[in-house]
Amino acid sequence: MAEPAVAVLLLNWRRAELTRQCLADLLASTDLPLHVLLIDNGSGDGSVDLLQRAAAESGAAPGPHRVDVLALAENQGFAGGMNRGIAWAAQRGLSWVLVANNDLRVPPGSLAPLVELLANDPRVAAVGPTVVFADGRVWAEGGRLRFGPNALRLCRHGRRPRARDRGPELVEFLPCACVLFRTADLQAAGGFDEDYFMYWEDVDLCARLRARGGRIVLLPWVRVVHLAGQSSGGGRSPLRKFLMANNALRYLRAHPSLRAWAAWFLFDVLLWPLLLPLHPRGALAKLRGTLCGLRGHRAGAADVAHYLGR
Repeated sequence: MAEPAVAVLLLNWRRAELTRQCLADLLASTDLPLHVLLIDNGSGDGSVDLLQRAAAESGAAPGPHRVDVLALAENQGFAGGMNRGIAWAAQRGLSWVLVANNDLRVPPGSLAPLVELLANDPRVAAVGPTVVFADGRVWAEGGRLRFGPNALRLCRHGRRPRARDRGPELVEFLPCACVLFRTADLQAAGGFDEDYFMYWEDVDLCARLRARGGRIVLLPWVRVVHLAGQSSGGGRSPLRKFLMANNALRYLRAHPSLRAWAAWFLFDVLLWPLLLPLHPRGALAKLRGTLCGLRGHRAGAADVAHYLGR
């Protein structure tokens, strides 16, 4: 088979068993050769040894794939960790970069359609599959900004997937649980904005790619499974509430619109008291995130430690 042209970036933070499970899925794929980079984001818990062992085992096994490990000294967030991987891919002349969460299950044949689309349509800047929960319900079929709470909507979240015979669809953004980019496009756009640390960085990147004329495309017939929220503690965790609120304000400043600011003021400020009796810890974390965001706070590892205690 040909030399790998696809870099797969798997970011690990204290969940090496999930990373190894996703790696096993990738190595079982035979439709195209992959160069997988296991990025440890300063876990400090022995993850690096486990990942290096997995890489060594993959190197001893027959197959077209390669596996490397990049150990970062400290937690640089999703944005910072992935940017180190993008730079690694560019240095090796790899044409495409798959940004993937380490809690994915990737069926054989899932990646080739993504590569084929980017290879044959220069107008497309990013392409991704339908992402489902383990029970088959949709986690996301792309996403869009909305006039509502938290400003974002994961399309068809919690519903059944669209029919597999539907053609490619344009979307506003693809949540970066599983998205393929051209390496050159990522470099031209400046990669992920590391000031987001994690959450909203994928929305911002897709907005910048669209501003450069690129299309963001969903392939509904390609499906991967996402065990969502493994690093932040789930969708209603205080950490996620804090980061979403803080980074929403960063995004609104970078991509301002009267409608978006009005939605933020109505749903995330005026209606915030309604959240307090339902989810008090999450509501207080959201309030703190809003106040920090108004001050221009740059999220970082200290915020993770504050909410997760590690």
